[in-house]
Amino acid sequence: MSDHPGKTLRNPLVNRRKAIGTLGAAGSLLGLATSVSARGRRKVNTAVVAARLPIRDPAFNVMILGKLQGDLSGKTVYSYQQGRVFGLVPGDGPALGDYGRLLYRMEGGSVRSSRLRADGAVTEKSRGWLFYRDAETNAYISEFANPYTGETVSVPTFRGGITGGVVTVNGPELIANFPMESSVFNRPMLLDWHFFGERAWIYRHAFTRWREGASGVHRTEMTLDCWVCDVADVANEGLTHIPSSYSWTSQTEWQSWLRMRGKPGAMLWRTDGFVVDSIDQLPKEFVAQCERMLPGQLASPLE
Repeated sequence: MSDHPGKTLRNPLVNRRKAIGTLGAAGSLLGLATSVSARGRRKVNTAVVAARLPIRDPAFNVMILGKLQGDLSGKTVYSYQQGRVFGLVPGDGPALGDYGRLLYRMEGGSVRSSRLRADGAVTEKSRGWLFYRDAETNAYISEFANPYTGETVSVPTFRGGITGGVVTVNGPELIANFPMESSVFNRPMLLDWHFFGERAWIYRHAFTRWREGASGVHRTEMTLDCWVCDVADVANEGLTHIPSSYSWTSQTEWQSWLRMRGKPGAMLWRTDGFVVDSIDQLPKEFVAQCERMLPGQLASPLE
């Protein structure tokens, strides 16, 4: 792991009978809450559907998380995110320009394969990338003039090898060769749900600490994920993937490559993205950058 935020975590066991029962309950919701309009088109009473979703059932939450992040049929999907990274230096009434700065933009993506196991857990394999872009010109950068130190530093390209994970009703299972602790380990997998009209907002947050391999020091971060999707899609058991818009917010310590260890302040990350079925649906500029920096990796099988 590098000091790039947004680590992939993993998960433990679900009672098979309970998981199958949850799937059946979710699948029946659309049938219970539909009506036929004057034109003969089926309309969904989303308020009724939302009220009947088993959102306090960890097995249901594991399944929905798997459908949001990937496709439970095992089909390979591709995610894309773009966003901004800020530096924050608190103090007793500093000038606004000293308190917060837009440092750079970022762009990332991943390839993911997911499956729902017979015991209700979701297994996944993924590979991810991240590139940094200039805050003003949006050009890809390999160097960054750090406004806090006056030093120009090399900008790394984050690339993760293939990782595997398991998400269970008891939170993610950790499979890593370094120590890590998180507020979501060994706790029921319960997402934070909010409904308005035909849409659902689904949140997940975590506080995580791990030992960084390169420096040997501990690092901490807070992350908040949010997916916005249709209630009808959540209740449709026939879907193996739920289309959504995705956002991610994180507060972290200074990245190691900024050479600011021990200095006061923190970093604030915000990204927005989506999941698609094929490389052709990803932004062309991002695909071209992947091929320049990591030739062949985007289309390489998750083996």
